Amino acid sequence: MITRGSVRRKSKETFQKVIELRKKGLSYTEIKKETEIAKSTINNWLSFAGLTLSKEHLDIQNRKRVENHILGTLASKVTRSKRKAEDVDNFIQKYKQNINDPLFVTGIMLYEAEGSKGGNNCFSNSDFRLIRTYIMFLEKFFNIDRNINLSYRIYIHETRMPDLQRIIKFWSKKLEISDKLIKISWKHNIVTNKRVNLDYVGQMCVRVNKQSHFTKKILTISDIILSRYYNAESSNGRTLGFGPRDF
Repeated sequence: MITRGSVRRKSKETFQKVIELRKKGLSYTEIKKETEIAKSTINNWLSFAGLTLSKEHLDIQNRKRVENHILGTLASKVTRSKRKAEDVDNFIQKYKQNINDPLFVTGIMLYEAEGSKGGNNCFSNSDFRLIRTYIMFLEKFFNIDRNINLSYRIYIHETRMPDLQRIIKFWSKKLEISDKLIKISWKHNIVTNKRVNLDYVGQMCVRVNKQSHFTKKILTISDIILSRYYNAESSNGRTLGFGPRDF
């Protein structure tokens, strides 16, 4: 049994320190590290002092948990940003040798013009030639298989539903892929002047799957290529009106 006398016999100073640490919101494990006192002794001392599960102490611990969670979240964010920067930098070092390859530059510029900037790795266009060229770019430089690593989705207006099979067949043939790989998204906007256009095949979106930071990497390479032009002045002495992407 813990009494005032037994506390004095053991270590009054350590006892006071344990009490102070507990009032600050430290856990049993944290107090043990500070004092090198066994948890059973700490529990007995705190029970004697009435500081085991007081509302005040619980509030302090809850605040500490929130603070630790915030600090942990910030640390994780910094770590992820660092890893992302390293991943992008490694990509640049690996692919900068291709900057003078026409197909490489074409693929990068296609994505710059028509690719998503939000990170879902999607390039979309209604011109099959551009889609096909973009796929060739991915296959040559990223070792991507069009039947395995890419997903395909056609965005098409619902009024063209009768043409669906023709449109799917068109894209399947032009891109040399199975029609089973093609998914459909219907547009529901109101069309005031309906016209029959047999050349209409919707808009194809090609998405690169399982490529970390793909959009960031492509757009960073794009900035390097474009810097050749936006850092130079035009023939009439006027600086071109665009600058590097703000990362």
